[in-house]
Amino acid sequence: MQRMVVLANSRKCGGYCLAGKALDLAGRVGGWVRPVTGCAADGLPRQRTLCSDGRQAAVLDVVSLEWGRSEPHLHQRENCLIGPAVLERCGRVLWDDLSLLADRAPTGLWINGHSTHGGLNDRVPVPALSGLHGSLYLVAVHELVLYSRPGHGNQQMTFRADFCIGQQRYNLALTDTVATFWLQTVQRLELADAYLCVSLAVPFRDGFAYKLATAVITKGRAGSVV
Repeated sequence: MQRMVVLANSRKCGGYCLAGKALDLAGRVGGWVRPVTGCAADGLPRQRTLCSDGRQAAVLDVVSLEWGRSEPHLHQRENCLIGPAVLERCGRVLWDDLSLLADRAPTGLWINGHSTHGGLNDRVPVPALSGLHGSLYLVAVHELVLYSRPGHGNQQMTFRADFCIGQQRYNLALTDTVATFWLQTVQRLELADAYLCVSLAVPFRDGFAYKLATAVITKGRAGSVV
């Protein structure tokens, strides 16, 4: 059994994207891990994200689980085949520990300059994916703005995260189920300090892979069991 600090548990293709960083028994932080089934493009079934106590693995939980061989899919090099064992919750990371888990992104998140109509620097063209070395970041952000807006026509409400890394601004789709729940009662939420887990998804049929804000970690959330 291996251990992982959960840094994202968000919606993905009808299932869930569970991702985090490996943690050895001495507490040393390793690389990113995204447990996947045989089809890396699909999300994990909800059952595979449950711990033995029947609750889902939550962001900042330390869980023990099995993962096997590497299953890279294009730029998603962190993918590993999930084993059959049930997840076991065995601890929790505190707010003050997050600086040890955070990544440096001095030049920003992967490749910039490609934006959707409603976003900013929120996608990467497929031909550029082969030159990337990973698909996950945990970054400290300041002046993060989360907001919701009505979908077009019959589409559902959409959720966005707007923030800066250095001088580079981003506006990404927000897929964190906890953060989107916060936006059920307020349309806009401004956060002075937070950590953001960002994932570069598998390519969409329009020829782009999209950057997704998959977890918003605040000091309050770090202190609660959600």
